[in-house]
Amino acid sequence: MKSSLVLRPVNALVLSALVVSAVAAACSPEYDAEPNTAGAGGTAPATGGAGPMTGGSGGTAGSVTSGGAGGATGGTGGGTGGAGGTTGGAGGVGGASAAAGTGGAGGTGGQAGSANPVGGSAGVGGMSGSGGSNPATGGSAGTGGDGASGGSAGSMAGTGGSGGSVNNSEGPCDIYEDADVPCVAAYSVARVLRSAYTGPLYQLRRGGPDPNTGSGGELQDINAVGGFADKAAHDAFCGSTGTCTFATLYDQSGRGNNLTVAKGGCYEGTAAEDDYESDAKRRPTTAGGHDFYALYMDKHEGYRDNQTMDMPTGQEEQGVYMVAEGSGKRQGAGCCCCWNFGNASTDNCYGPSGQMNALFLGTGYWGKGTGSGPWFMGDFEAGVWAGGTGASNATNSMLPSMTMDYAFGILKSHASNYAIRVGNAQSGDLTTAYDGGIPTAFNGRWTMAGGIILGIGGDNSNSSDGTFLEGAITAGRPDDATDDLVFRNVQALGYGQ
Repeated sequence: MKSSLVLRPVNALVLSALVVSAVAAACSPEYDAEPNTAGAGGTAPATGGAGPMTGGSGGTAGSVTSGGAGGATGGTGGGTGGAGGTTGGAGGVGGASAAAGTGGAGGTGGQAGSANPVGGSAGVGGMSGSGGSNPATGGSAGTGGDGASGGSAGSMAGTGGSGGSVNNSEGPCDIYEDADVPCVAAYSVARVLRSAYTGPLYQLRRGGPDPNTGSGGELQDINAVGGFADKAAHDAFCGSTGTCTFATLYDQSGRGNNLTVAKGGCYEGTAAEDDYESDAKRRPTTAGGHDFYALYMDKHEGYRDNQTMDMPTGQEEQGVYMVAEGSGKRQGAGCCCCWNFGNASTDNCYGPSGQMNALFLGTGYWGKGTGSGPWFMGDFEAGVWAGGTGASNATNSMLPSMTMDYAFGILKSHASNYAIRVGNAQSGDLTTAYDGGIPTAFNGRWTMAGGIILGIGGDNSNSSDGTFLEGAITAGRPDDATDDLVFRNVQALGYGQ
């Protein structure tokens, strides 16, 4: 585990070990409920939080589901909407069925509510402020808190709402941060993974060459709305005809480890060619009642970053988690080499075992689990391991096939250990398939290089395919309790719902 993180570029490790056996070819492409009408509210001269920031002067902005930290306060039933001056909730959040709350400080004060007040004790907030018109309580008039419920019940006059913070729900990177194993790379085409993140989720490219190796056309960033990818903006930009591809996956860790299309590697065949950007309209899906586009990556498609910041190198501890489609959603998921997400070389070339530390999903020429796959395994270069310390072609009877619609996998390590944990991203518990010593092929040590790959092998082996939803890499090895919290966070999101 790192005691501190120092922003530093990772130096390229040029490792040119020659792979000549079948095992050594492991990384070669061998081949709101109804809004309550709680009275007219005060006609405060301010809006209750314009967008993800709330404004009054006293409480905190709320999360996706709770509008402000307390939302606008309830007066006697409806409460005041935060004495927030220019941004206190105009109209407050009235009670659940209260008659109304006052507007911001400067509002005229709504009629005191009398039925089921939900006013509350603090601040306005609300994600985008418009009278509590989302699935929470709040007066229908006024602008106090987009999704807020107006704080706790009570009859005390409320304080003004304080300037708000970003309203993203807790994500996996918040959990890792709390466990002192922070995300150093985090990507999702579905949602925000770190609550403080305010940047775009990904960038699209419209037009240009087809297939596209990363040039031409028009570019547009796609942001999150309410914590989820803005599908309306995605559709409006891509249109119904013509090519539209994923150009960049933005790193939500704050370290700038963005992924762009991978360049040709040192192996033969298509691995030696530049990869193609993936179709941005091919895989519509849902999560938590929100529509978005998953990142389906076909053969000859992959993303990479060789100039990373704060990625684990050498024998440093690391964790990787990923959510991807299992074979229940897409038959034949992940044949061949090598649909990976994780740590790899920085020169697009292969090297000795232990140079890579990436989570693989698929089937291939190496280790196996039970059933017919696909399986989450560890691609460590010159072999893909299902577990154990021996050869990479061993079968692990504790490793189940990922036959569900949405699969969840974890690969984590320290100097002398690695672990593989897997589960159904929609239900059930995590299975620890392996937690033990490193392969003897490492010659006693990891030599991680610190590059980041998605959908390919370390030498750009690009003969596999898969569908990516979200994933992150941590500096430090998360404990099992932290794994479980991240797993439950993913399940609570509701992929496929």
